[in-house]
Amino acid sequence: MTGAGSLAGGIAAVNLNLLHALVELTRQVRFRLSVSSLLERDSDRPDFLPDHVAFRGFAGSKLALSADLMRQLPRRPLYFYERVGLAIPTLPLAALRLAATVLFAHGSENWRGVRRVDLASIRTARLVITNSRYTLRRMQQYVTGFRGVACPLGLSPVFPLNDRPPAAARETIELEAADGRRRRLGERVLLLVARMDPLEREKGHPQLLAALPSLLQRFPGTQLVCPGPGSDRFLLQRRASELGVASAVFFPGHVSSALLETLYRHCYAFVMPSKQEGFGLAYLEAMNQARPCLGCFEDGAEDVIVPGETGLLIRDPDDPLELLGALSTLLADPQQAADYGRRGFERLHRHFTADQFRSRFKQVFGTLLAGQPPGRHELPRAADDREGVSAGAGR
Repeated sequence: MTGAGSLAGGIAAVNLNLLHALVELTRQVRFRLSVSSLLERDSDRPDFLPDHVAFRGFAGSKLALSADLMRQLPRRPLYFYERVGLAIPTLPLAALRLAATVLFAHGSENWRGVRRVDLASIRTARLVITNSRYTLRRMQQYVTGFRGVACPLGLSPVFPLNDRPPAAARETIELEAADGRRRRLGERVLLLVARMDPLEREKGHPQLLAALPSLLQRFPGTQLVCPGPGSDRFLLQRRASELGVASAVFFPGHVSSALLETLYRHCYAFVMPSKQEGFGLAYLEAMNQARPCLGCFEDGAEDVIVPGETGLLIRDPDDPLELLGALSTLLADPQQAADYGRRGFERLHRHFTADQFRSRFKQVFGTLLAGQPPGRHELPRAADDREGVSAGAGR
């Protein structure tokens, strides 16, 4: 893996859940677990790993990691890679059937401009486990000749699962706005939690900024809060000033887990009209606080948000009228927005808890270890959600 407990971000959060699941699986199926972390050090070993689980960190050295993978070859291991790019060292062996590999696929790096070497890793893997039905479908459209099964994610163990819909945060929250002044957050906070990175510019930040002047005319007091790291923060701050909305926009950077939970609880709605999500863990974090969500069709949000039930989905975030219409729909009806949030909280508990994800993963991985074909682990589509019907189409 690239890393888990000492790193920030969605991939690291998923890796924590995967490690918990693998440890639990060692108690059910006899196998020895060894964890290799590319970006971490030995001192970053997660506390919950039992003594019998080996852990090595390689502090960013791909060469040292590759050598360690080769060193383990005589044991005839099953190599499980957190992402396709890590599988390069064993690709020749996998192609010759001298090594068995399993990949976890997170998103567009598996279907958009995929390198030839990664395509070969996907095709030679014994199994590709995807983070959503959407990711599996996109991969099947782009890549031929691979074996895949969807195992939708669950809430990160970093965020405790709420047992009842929380009340809106009553704390007074003051943040520095894009105009440089500290301001109090009001009752119409639109929250977007995501990196602001030059390589990840499809999360929806520019589109939301462009919609804000019209929203403020119709819904005074609307604010946009965008926590997250990334060098694009400064470009977005300048854009907010150009649009004349700097006093209503906040870019607090990386925030603590405690403050992030408070922001989720305080916000009116979570809005991430992204076109680059393989799944979208942030939607689950908002649903855990009973907040309505806005995402996009033809994106991982389709697996999470049920449009008209737990939030809204739009076709094209670059269509200003469509995005403005969806945001206005949320802001115009607080009771409906609250109902979306409550139903999203219920959907989270039905399908997307950390325990439910681990159970799905253990079933997939356990049957693989036993030499059986993996089962189908899809989630109900929107029309079936209220009945809890399990549907699936693994390949």
